[in-house]
Amino acid sequence: MRVSDRGRRSSSAVLIYVIILMAMQVFLVTVAAEAFLADEAGLAWATAIVSVVLFAAAASFLHYLRP
Repeated sequence: MRVSDRGRRSSSAVLIYVIILMAMQVFLVTVAAEAFLADEAGLAWATAIVSVVLFAAAASFLHYLRP
């Protein structure tokens, strides 16, 4: 079975989005850890929540990639 060019481009685009989301998530986890160590609970929780949302988005994109 041959994969169409359009399907391959779509998969590549989704993979790029996943990589970008994961890079942002790593940055946010770092910021949350720094905020936690600096006793800034509000910033730590906010960045942790956004990181979890990004994880959910990346997981849904990866679910889209798997047949």
